[in-house]
Parts: sequence; C-alpha cells; structure tokens
Amino acid sequence: MEGEKVEIRVGEATEDDISAFATFFWQAWEQAGPEAEGFVGASDQVISELTAPEVVRERIGGPDRRMFLAWDRERVVGFAATKRVDAKTVELAGIIVLESSSGRGVGSRLVEAAIRRAQAEGYLGMVVRTEITNQRARAFYETRGFTVDGSTFESVEGEMVEVWELTRTVT
Repeated sequence: MEGEKVEIRVGEATEDDISAFATFFWQAWEQAGPEAEGFVGASDQVISELTAPEVVRERIGGPDRRMFLAWDRERVVGFAATKRVDAKTVELAGIIVLESSSGRGVGSRLVEAAIRRAQAEGYLGMVVRTEITNQRARAFYETRGFTVDGSTFESVEGEMVEVWELTRTVT
C-alpha cells in the first residue's frame, strides 16, 4: 500500500533461504550491471556459479562463515557475509543491497548484524576490503567505525584489483 512503511528485518540465513538468496543475487547483478563497483570481473557465468545451491549452502554457515539476509516482506533486498580470518578477526567478506532498496538503511542493518554476531563469537576485530575506486563503499564503512589500514591487490576472476583494507574493533 502507498505510504505504508515496511520494516526491513535482518537475520542469519538458513538452508531454507538458498532459493531466495539466488533470486536476490541475480536481481542485484541485473540492477547494478557488469561495470558496477563490487561486481568487478563478474559475468553471467560467474553469477550462475555463485548462486548454485551447493555453493550457497557452503557459505550460509558453519564454524568459519556466516550469511545475513535483509528481507522486505518475502523478498531478500540485501545480504552480508562474514568469514573467519583467525581466532581474533573476522572478515566482512561481502555486502550487497539492491539498488532499488538503497538509502533505506539496509546496509547499515546488515553490518550491525554481522558485528553483533562477531561479538557473540568472541572476535575482537573486523576487516573489510573494497575497490579503491569505490568511494561510496569506503565512505559507508568509515561512517560505521571502520578505518583505512592501507591498500593491497586481490585477484578477482584473474584480474588484479587494488582494494582498500578497512578495519574496526567489534568489542
């Protein structure tokens, strides 16, 4: 209904969410386009591989990985993933929000959920990497307590990409 405010709910993904996540990831790719920041090196083939049920299942949970989904009613509108770096540090390994849901606080809610889970699991710090050309992402993370520790290069689909490395404490 017009004028109705819908509350975004965020929770940890389960195996029941695999199909909804795959649909979301394809929508994010289609809305952003292949040249979008965060999708460097992606193609339809890469997106197909990343949304295969067995690949999503591996990333949903376990001792070293977590996936968080943001829902608007019955539709996934954002996701974040974490993975263990070492006993003290967890990486915010991915965060994507549908362009159509941008500006609604979805990304902030996802980061908050990832930080809360990292705290509950006893991690002391969180690291995130983003392309150095992605000033929007850098500003987003900095306003959420992350600071730039430097830059490095990562291989993305065989292409070397320079990325900022940002960190923050989670305690």
